[in-house]
Amino acid sequence: MKLFKKQKEQFISQVVILSMVFGFAAGVVGQIVADVYIDPWRDSYTVDILNTNAGASSVIPELRRVTRFLGIQQDFEVNKSIEKVTPGLVGIYSKKSSSNNALNQIYLPQDLKTNGFILTSDGWLVSFGEIFKNYKPDQLVVVYAGKTFTIDNLIIDATTSVVFLKISASNLPVVVLGDSDEATLGQLAITLNNLGEAMVVNIKNTDYINITSGDNFVISSEEYNRSISLNGVLDDTYLGSPLINLGGEVIGIIKEISQDDKLVTAVPINQFRPIVLDVLRSSIVKRPFLGVSYIDLAWVFGLNENLTQGLNRGALVYQSPKKGTPASDAGLQEADIVVSVDGQQIDKNSSLTELIQQYQGGDEIDLEILRAGKTITKTVTLVILPD
Repeated sequence: MKLFKKQKEQFISQVVILSMVFGFAAGVVGQIVADVYIDPWRDSYTVDILNTNAGASSVIPELRRVTRFLGIQQDFEVNKSIEKVTPGLVGIYSKKSSSNNALNQIYLPQDLKTNGFILTSDGWLVSFGEIFKNYKPDQLVVVYAGKTFTIDNLIIDATTSVVFLKISASNLPVVVLGDSDEATLGQLAITLNNLGEAMVVNIKNTDYINITSGDNFVISSEEYNRSISLNGVLDDTYLGSPLINLGGEVIGIIKEISQDDKLVTAVPINQFRPIVLDVLRSSIVKRPFLGVSYIDLAWVFGLNENLTQGLNRGALVYQSPKKGTPASDAGLQEADIVVSVDGQQIDKNSSLTELIQQYQGGDEIDLEILRAGKTITKTVTLVILPD
């Protein structure tokens, strides 16, 4: 009997000890949970109570201050792109007349006429703006890195109205040209001017055309009529500014800012990329010339079937080409539908203008044409676009 009694007492002792251990552990865990989740400001409250009881003013708990902005990945990509392009920005100003007053010699922010960016390290720049039609080169100056430069050469591309400038400089930082064909609807983009300002915008339309009447659908084979439209409100200080993607690549240049219509458009970089080498090598623009005015069937609705010949793509020749043009010499006629260029289909992704502008003056190309329901081929020899 004593043996059983002793074993029972030992069992009770073990239970008591285990209960104490678990009770202590539960208390510790409970206190941790209370400190972290229920009463994180316990110490501060205690200080408040003590100070209040002591007759001192209350101490308000203060949140721990963040010493740096963490942001999100997109913020860092935007900032990285801006830092990549900023060294290649320039400003174009109307030249100030000589003055003995130092204050009159300073170029002010409101004196900025348009912006531009550095294309080559030896001083070739790209810009855009009506200012180049209203001012002579010697009436303008380029401002870069706190210095002013005169314009040695100025070349305007009639097809896009993009302007190439040459200044006497060397070892300049250049921008990286991207691919505007990769731009997508809603894509985040950035534009920045020479005043140290930047705006984040979204691409609203990659094939924007300003339609106010049916005449806007008549296109020249030597003139781009589509641009990138942006969802953002910019002021005139961004004219000529580069449009860049989050990779820090220039995909366009701001060409139109309308405050009334809240419209901002940019020339896609791919519209003037093909002529860059000609400008750099010979200081002239060599655009191919076909001489066709047409309606892009992929972008219009409602035409009679006798005009479309059952097609929903292709270039409908709007009127017979003028005599002496390559198109006229090849025998193109009004109501012809150009279906392809050297086998490249004309559709919503590739207009006749875009396909023709891939070639050079002197190139011979085959045009597949639908005429009165029959498919024929016309061989055309392109020439250089006359001034």
